[in-house]
Amino acid sequence: MRKRRTGIALAGAVMLLLIVLGMYAGIGFYYRTHFFEHATINGTDVSDLTAEEAKERLAASVENYTLTVKTREGKTETIRGADIRYRLVADQEIQGFLGQQNAMAWLPKYFGAGDAYTMEVSTSYDKALLQHVEAKLDCLKTDAMTPPEDAHLMLQDGQYVIVPEVEGTMLDLQKVDKALQEAVESGYTEVDLDASGCYATPAVRATDGSLKAQAAIMNKYSSVTVTYDMGGGVTEVLDAATTAGWFSLDADGQPVIDRSAVSAWVNALADRYDTIGKSEPFVTSRGETVYVTAQTYGWQMDRESETEALYNQLMLGESATRTPIWYESAGARGDNDLGNTYVEIDYTNQRLWFYKDGALLVETAVVTGNVSAGNASPEGIFCLVGKSEHETLKGEGYSTPVDYWMPFYGGVGIHDADSWRSVYGGDIYQTSGSHGCINTPTAKVAVIYQNIEVGTPIVCYRSGINYGYAQETTDGTSNAGSTGNTENTETNGNNGSDAIVIIDGGGTSGVTENGVPYTGEDLQDVVIQ
Repeated sequence: MRKRRTGIALAGAVMLLLIVLGMYAGIGFYYRTHFFEHATINGTDVSDLTAEEAKERLAASVENYTLTVKTREGKTETIRGADIRYRLVADQEIQGFLGQQNAMAWLPKYFGAGDAYTMEVSTSYDKALLQHVEAKLDCLKTDAMTPPEDAHLMLQDGQYVIVPEVEGTMLDLQKVDKALQEAVESGYTEVDLDASGCYATPAVRATDGSLKAQAAIMNKYSSVTVTYDMGGGVTEVLDAATTAGWFSLDADGQPVIDRSAVSAWVNALADRYDTIGKSEPFVTSRGETVYVTAQTYGWQMDRESETEALYNQLMLGESATRTPIWYESAGARGDNDLGNTYVEIDYTNQRLWFYKDGALLVETAVVTGNVSAGNASPEGIFCLVGKSEHETLKGEGYSTPVDYWMPFYGGVGIHDADSWRSVYGGDIYQTSGSHGCINTPTAKVAVIYQNIEVGTPIVCYRSGINYGYAQETTDGTSNAGSTGNTENTETNGNNGSDAIVIIDGGGTSGVTENGVPYTGEDLQDVVIQ
């Protein structure tokens, strides 16, 4: 009995096992044509679907395809699959995935993570429609784009600093089109235009070593200052803030200076400090203010030479103190550049004063150029160009010796005239004056000669007031009624324009012809006595 019961139980167990196995096999048979639970293709759930059903589901997901376009600024725009006729192209790859399943392994797959299949989705789209949609994207509107900017040097507070590059938002339309096509064809749902290299990029960045080297060079040169000693304690400073803007670098990274800027600065400096040719106020010995033009005495800069010298100094990249190169320089700066040693001649009052170191050494009546004969003495501030004794002044038809000769403008000078003139001052000069020279009593001119130096300024002007000085004789008495003797043997004719000065002993100081100083080879036309 016990054996029988055991047999029945065994038979039942076998039967149950067969039923279970049949059911398992039946389910396995089902999965010969259906995907296991938790199966995915390209992320789409295809659990319990046949190959055809899976393809339909994938096609549906394709039809809902959208491509997100992300810009550098973080903005996004979308392109819908429907707008570009995005479609799935049927193929046999899905059926192949199904064929890879072991139908009898359905139970572990049921409780497992499931199979995840990936495949190259074969799709189609209309390229012309894609380009049409691209053209409507806000990020591709050219008026909304900003071009990139290279890192560069900028002058700030006298120093060159590196201004970082600006990335900009300028998109390369061809690169954008290529990136979008690749994304659509690969089934990507997002494309980052920045990561895809679609933006135009700066050619030079702040980290560029050559840019840093340029900044170092430029800052060396831009820190240069040049201090000018203009004389008389007056200085002018060419500061770094000004010079910095004159420097640049050539293609080889070498400094280049704007020579025209250097020249303009030197010209402006000379315009402020040159005095020759300018009319300045002069307070006369009588306290009257007259305006006298500096003719040959004063300051005149050699602008071309100074420009070259300053340019070369700047090219050294070193600060310095300079004294300008002058064509002409005066003994003082300010107060007409006269200082306190000068000769003053008033043509209206026929009066001469000589000051040395501020002290009046000589005041005397004189006779100047004959106005009626067109030989009026020259007006202006002049420079004493020489001094000599015992000269013979020659002109056409006459020859006159003088003891003291002090030329200051061409053939015009100060000299003694007692050998032919006994009265000075008054109105003698109007009809019986000299050929342009300043006829001076011998005793007075001797004092001047003994105390004056070459280079001393001679101020010649016409006063606006006739103070009524009486004529003076050589013995120091006044002679209000005398008209004096006519000077008819002096050699300086017509303001010295055609005077010839003969120098005893072969000296050349003050030798002129037609107002032009002689130089070595020209002396063959001069008679040396």
